[in-house]
Amino acid sequence: MTAAAVSTGLSTDRFFDRRHLWRAFRVANFYRLILAALLLITFLFDEQHRLFGKQYPTVFLVTVLAYMAMALLGIGGSYWRRPMLVVQAHLQMLLDLLALTIMIHASGGLASSLLSLLVTAIAASSILLPLSSALLSAALGFFLMVVSWLVTLWQVDFRSARGVSPPVSWLDLQPLLANSDDLVRLGVIGAALFIAAGLSHALAERARRSEALARRRTWELLETVELNQGIIQHLQSGVIVVDRADQVQLLNDTARELLGCPLAQPLIPLSELSSPLLQRLKAWRASASYTPVFRALEHRPELIPRFTRLSGGQASNILIIIENSEQVAERLQQIKLAALGRLTAGIAHEIRNPLAAIGHAAQLLLESTETSSSDQRLGRIVHDNVKRANRIISDVLDLARRDRIRPERLALVSWLETFTQEFQCGHETASPDWRQMIEPAAIEITFDPHQLHQVLWNLCANACQYGIRPGETPIITLNGGLEPGRGRPFLEVRDDGPGVPSENVEKLFEPFFTTRSKGTGLGLYLARELCEANRAQLQYLPVPEGGSCFRITFAPASSATEMDLWMTATP
Repeated sequence: MTAAAVSTGLSTDRFFDRRHLWRAFRVANFYRLILAALLLITFLFDEQHRLFGKQYPTVFLVTVLAYMAMALLGIGGSYWRRPMLVVQAHLQMLLDLLALTIMIHASGGLASSLLSLLVTAIAASSILLPLSSALLSAALGFFLMVVSWLVTLWQVDFRSARGVSPPVSWLDLQPLLANSDDLVRLGVIGAALFIAAGLSHALAERARRSEALARRRTWELLETVELNQGIIQHLQSGVIVVDRADQVQLLNDTARELLGCPLAQPLIPLSELSSPLLQRLKAWRASASYTPVFRALEHRPELIPRFTRLSGGQASNILIIIENSEQVAERLQQIKLAALGRLTAGIAHEIRNPLAAIGHAAQLLLESTETSSSDQRLGRIVHDNVKRANRIISDVLDLARRDRIRPERLALVSWLETFTQEFQCGHETASPDWRQMIEPAAIEITFDPHQLHQVLWNLCANACQYGIRPGETPIITLNGGLEPGRGRPFLEVRDDGPGVPSENVEKLFEPFFTTRSKGTGLGLYLARELCEANRAQLQYLPVPEGGSCFRITFAPASSATEMDLWMTATP
């Protein structure tokens, strides 16, 4: 735990200790009030036998009434908390000893049955007082009982003298001190008072320490639970816990995002959350063969669920871990790219230099006037294939540098206007017919502008080359907006060409797959890798009415803080 947490825990312990002590003082005063009421009722309704106050009824009655009034004042002081608790506790201890001693004396002294109340009062006061004050209260109580006993002896001696002046010296009472029963009773009372004071104080201190320790352990446990919940909520994998009835018990933020569930939505049954996931859970319970991969929403990446039965008291619950298949593939791809990155430097040095020499020789052969037409045709073949090999090497080097991103917040509409002008001026083929519709116009995205330029250039170049019908001008349509429900910005690049054959759709983003004899097959693969490096997604969407559509779903850029954190964490 941190120092701040320890300090907070100690201050909280002191706050609870003070509140607990005030509550105990209030309860003790309620006990005094009830005790005084019972003594008063017993005194008023037992006039014949006089169980209490038999010796001095008037003194007993006045003392009981005064004791009841003091209890009421103590209750009021416990709510007002004025004066301080230590002062009130000491005053209450003194008043208890005086009032109970007077009532015991009025009820017969050492022979009274109220002696147990004195022990109870000492024990109750010791709960709130320090040890020295508790022992002092026991000593004071014993002293008052001795004084009461001596007063009783003095009164007995006075009655036996029958009118003779009472003795003025303590030596005159020495014959009566031989009463061993009273001495033994006094000794037992004194021992009981000291034992009650010490034992009650020790037990109270132990109870307070145990309670403080329990509170600290509770706070630590709550902090641990809160920490675990925070960790679970921010895991990159989706976490779902369902019970035996398939009711969702836990759902972290990642799982909500992967399944397309709003963050503020309460927990619902798994059947309403994701029926494909429920089907795979039932198949897993039945130990049947099934395809684990599923797609929660259209145009979303495939998800891989893993099911585990919990143990202990949660044995009936099932833990479901959901992972984005693209993230899993990305981790594998990062391992491959790490090896590829180490290989690219050797490729650039070992292959590019010989290719440059071959290309230079082919160029000289083409420029020679003594070369025959067949040799020139062979020279052009060599020169074209050298250019193709150099292009493959450049694409591989770009792929190896995909982690060197510099994301920026871009206004999509204004950025597309600049890109459109550059593409129309710099593209080698005929200028396409541009159509653009971005709604709302104030959409902002987070992307590396150089890499976004590279991705869109590749998609638009493919649209100009493949998305064109014979004898027509290529048409490129850029549609942008926000995904409903999730609010993630997207951009679609459409063409009106014949579309991609169904047998080639699954191979579009594979490296080195191409239908052109002179193509490298790395354009779309590199575009998708660059999108994933910028936390975006590139997908091919078939168009029923004809043509092709490539959709870029950008990462949410809801706050500048999120973008700054991402840019800081990006190497």
